[in-house]
Amino acid sequence: MPLRYITSVQHPFVKHLVKLRENRSYRYDKKSVLIEGITLVTELRGTKRFKLIAARDEMLIPLGVEAEEVLIVNEGVMQKISGVRTPEGIIAEMEIPQSASLVGKRRIIAFDELNDPGNVGTLLRSALALGWDGAFFLDDCCDPFNDKAMRSARGATFRLPIAWGSWNELDQLINANELTPFVADLMGCELSEAPRTENILLVLGNEARGASEKTKQRCQPLTIKMIGDMESLNVGVAGSIMMYALGKHGK
Repeated sequence: MPLRYITSVQHPFVKHLVKLRENRSYRYDKKSVLIEGITLVTELRGTKRFKLIAARDEMLIPLGVEAEEVLIVNEGVMQKISGVRTPEGIIAEMEIPQSASLVGKRRIIAFDELNDPGNVGTLLRSALALGWDGAFFLDDCCDPFNDKAMRSARGATFRLPIAWGSWNELDQLINANELTPFVADLMGCELSEAPRTENILLVLGNEARGASEKTKQRCQPLTIKMIGDMESLNVGVAGSIMMYALGKHGK
C-alpha cells in the first residue's frame, strides 16, 4: 500500500477526516464513516477494503488490512483526527453500511427520537449480546455512526443489522414479520406480565420526553417496576433489561 506522510493539521485529508467524525450530513454525503482503534480495524479488515488508513506508525497497521490510501501522521495530526483524549494511533475510513433489510427478523429494537449517542451505542451492544436480530432507527434519532455511539457500541454497529426509516416503513415491517410491538413507558404494564411471544418489536423513546404519541398508539406499553426510591432508569439500562426479559419470554 502506498504511504503518504502528513504532519500538518491543515492538510485536506485531515480536514476531511475530522469532518467525517463531526458532521452527520457530510458522512452520508461522502458515504463514509470513521472507525478508530486497533481492535475494531482488525475485526473489520475482512469485510471490505478500507478507503483510507491513518496511523502514527506503519507497525500499528494490523496484518491483512488493505486500503486505497495510507497516511502516516504525527501525534498532533492523530489527536486532531481522533475523537478521544488518548488515541490508540490508528483510524480508518470505510464505506458507510447501507440500511439493512430486517424482513424475517424476529426480535427487533427500535429507537424513537433517541438523542444520546452513549445510550444508542449501549443499546446496540446489548442487543447484539442478548441475541436480538436487528435495530430500526426512526426519523430524528442520533446517528448510529456518530463516533461516541460507535465507541459505546464496541463494534456492534457493524455486526447487528441496522435499518432506518419512517413509522410507515416500521409498520410494514411489523405486519410482514408478525411482530408484537411494545414500547418502554412509565405508565405501562409490568414487564413480567408481558405477553409471551417470539416475534417482538421493542421501541425506546426520547430520554426526556419518552416515546412519541404515534409510537404509544401503535405499541403496548411496558414498564420496569421500581422497588427502590427511584422514578426511572436510564434508557440504556432499561432497554437492556427489557431485551433480556422479553428474550427469555420468547423461549
